[in-house]
Amino acid sequence: MSISNLIPRMFHRRLLLILALTCAGLSLPLIQTARLCTTRHAELLAAAESRLTTRQWTPSIRGEIVDRKGRVLAQDRPSFDIGIDYEVIRGSWASKKAEEIARSAKAQWSELSPTQRKALSERIASLLQDRVQKGLTDLARAAGIDRARLDSLIAENAGEVDQLYESIRSRRRQELVREALGDEKDTPERALSRAELDKIEAAAARPIAEQSRPVNVLRRVADTVAFNVQLLADDRTELEGASDLLGGEADPDKLLISRLPGVRVIDTGDRAYPLDTITVTLDHARFPLPMRSDSTFDVTVEGVAGHILGWMRNKVFREDQERRQIQLANDQPLARRSLTPDGTDRGEYREGDRVGSSGVEASMESRLRGLRGLRTQHLDRANREDEIEMSPAIVGQTVHLTIDAMLQARVQAIMSPAAGLAVVQDWHGTPNPTMPTGTPLAGAAVVLDVDTGDVLSMVSMPEVSRRLIKEHPELVFEDKVNVPFLNRAIAKPYPPGSIVKPLILTGAAERGNYLQGQTIDCTGHLLPNEPNILRCWIYKRFDQTHTQQLGHTLSGADGIRVSCNIFFFTLGKRLGPDAICDLFREFGVGRAWNLGIGAEYPGSLKSYGGKAVDMGEAIQMGIGQGPVTWTPLHAADAYATLARSGVRVSPRIVADLPPAKPEELPLPSWAVSEAMEGLAGSVGDELGTGHHLSIDGVHDPIFNVPGVRVFGKTGTAAAPDLKLRSTDQQYDGVGPEPGEVVRSGDHSWFVVMVGKPNERPRYIISVVMEYAGSGGKVSGPIVNQIIQALRDEGYL
Repeated sequence: MSISNLIPRMFHRRLLLILALTCAGLSLPLIQTARLCTTRHAELLAAAESRLTTRQWTPSIRGEIVDRKGRVLAQDRPSFDIGIDYEVIRGSWASKKAEEIARSAKAQWSELSPTQRKALSERIASLLQDRVQKGLTDLARAAGIDRARLDSLIAENAGEVDQLYESIRSRRRQELVREALGDEKDTPERALSRAELDKIEAAAARPIAEQSRPVNVLRRVADTVAFNVQLLADDRTELEGASDLLGGEADPDKLLISRLPGVRVIDTGDRAYPLDTITVTLDHARFPLPMRSDSTFDVTVEGVAGHILGWMRNKVFREDQERRQIQLANDQPLARRSLTPDGTDRGEYREGDRVGSSGVEASMESRLRGLRGLRTQHLDRANREDEIEMSPAIVGQTVHLTIDAMLQARVQAIMSPAAGLAVVQDWHGTPNPTMPTGTPLAGAAVVLDVDTGDVLSMVSMPEVSRRLIKEHPELVFEDKVNVPFLNRAIAKPYPPGSIVKPLILTGAAERGNYLQGQTIDCTGHLLPNEPNILRCWIYKRFDQTHTQQLGHTLSGADGIRVSCNIFFFTLGKRLGPDAICDLFREFGVGRAWNLGIGAEYPGSLKSYGGKAVDMGEAIQMGIGQGPVTWTPLHAADAYATLARSGVRVSPRIVADLPPAKPEELPLPSWAVSEAMEGLAGSVGDELGTGHHLSIDGVHDPIFNVPGVRVFGKTGTAAAPDLKLRSTDQQYDGVGPEPGEVVRSGDHSWFVVMVGKPNERPRYIISVVMEYAGSGGKVSGPIVNQIIQALRDEGYL
């Protein structure tokens, strides 16, 4: 073979080899391209589209709480501030962001020297500063102020942060120098080495929290301004000139900068309670004789319905979100309202959200909580009308209460120290060394609608003022005697005393322990040979019996009218421990109501030391003493059951919740009639314990509101001493704790049914005043004024 023939063949083989190597080198990229275009097409397309879509959440609005007449008790008060990140104002953000952008062009960055890198970062930082200045101009235009005014506000507010920083820095420096010098207090600062001084200076120069937060520059801006500013802040635009500097190698996402760099719309709205403070006019004309006059006077009450409405907090706990997830899983209508197509919860909790922490605000959180709105902008449709999709925010649901706000305010005014009825008075006639004249009385009142079980008013005194919580929280949180936060109407246990006597009568009749037409002899003391125990109050005070007073043995109506202890000791003995406990359970003791306003005390029938109730205690329970405790709402609930002839309707406060199914107690109708007769006589007969006040020999009727009919019963319940443990005493954990007795005496009760003449009772009023003594003298006048309040508000 000639050389001339060999050369073309060698050339062809080399050419084929080169082509083969070229194809092999291209095969991997081609395969990867094919894979990306097929198997990962959808994933990559979604990622690309996500860069061209912005989503902005708009604030949610919490629902209102309204009373039974539609008056707003709680509502959101929207408010927004505009802030700018401190780092943006002072320029440090631009430097950090510039290096981040420059580094995103990895190939170019790796080839640059340190000097070149610095120069590139500075040029990008200059572009970012230009964007900041343009953004401030846009912000001024959106806020409706001129740019010079905005610059002035920025300088003023950022300057305050600078001053605070310098003050803290100086104080830190001084403290660190003292620590470094130790005991050598007179040694001058120059005694420290340069290294020590540099270390101190570095530690003192640490940033403060205010430098990491937005600086508020515009306060209380209009909602429309806040919304427009938020739209601008969420709108990202490519940093002009940066791509050219980086040769097109930078991450596109890194080049998208907010039109308003560092600008934040800050939700500073709060929860408003429009009827939290109300001024009520009271009339002295129907006050007890020592306070009676023709004048009227005004009482301003704060914290109206505060125990019922509850409070909010601005801190979100993990449990809040967990509870939200459980609600979404179990409440399909809520889930349908709340979840976006991709499963995002529009009502999820985020940092800074307001959350109900007590009362109705907490129990109705899922209903009251609104849903955020969503604004979606597709950047690839910039010139089309449908570029923006809006899902408006949904306001939380309105929660309706059974409470009447104006009646609530009136009852609170009646029970306030300013009115004088809930203050220890000389004419109360029960001297108490722990509560001298003028001492405000703690207590509670409930007004209940007989037909529906609706709570029209529930007042616990002392009230909790929202203003006081802000200005003097120690007066609320550190008052260990009166404990203002406690809702006494439902959460504090009280011995019921004689107000249970109508219940004992009807319950004993139901069980065959008291028969129609029976009478009982009041002997002054239950045990024939024990005149100093288990005595009737009339025997203790006047050495007389009710049989002697009336001239005959007592019927059930007589026993209630004159509140004969012997009559009801006898019924307690006949019933015995098991039956009398069952009787109290039948009238609601041991059961809570799930009102949704806070902690509820269910009532108790537990003997001291956890032992079973014995016969001696059963006898005491016949007059509402011994091992039985309940609350003012229990008392109102039980009397409402009696007023319905044995039908029990569970009380409610949140009208939106379904009512409980009524329960019918098998109370004999004749026994109910006898109890009602006794209650009418108790307040309407001269011998009734709830008929009049005896003041300096003058009988002053307790109930003097015209045009109403009242049935009622007093109660003066022996109460355990209230002790506060002394901080300077040591306690070894054995026996009773040492401590000062700060309250002693009897609790004052009065419970009435009231309606129009010749009609059945329409409303129940239950009042207890702690350690106040006589039920008639203290609680009676308060109940009378509440009846007047019912008339003034159109209920009677």
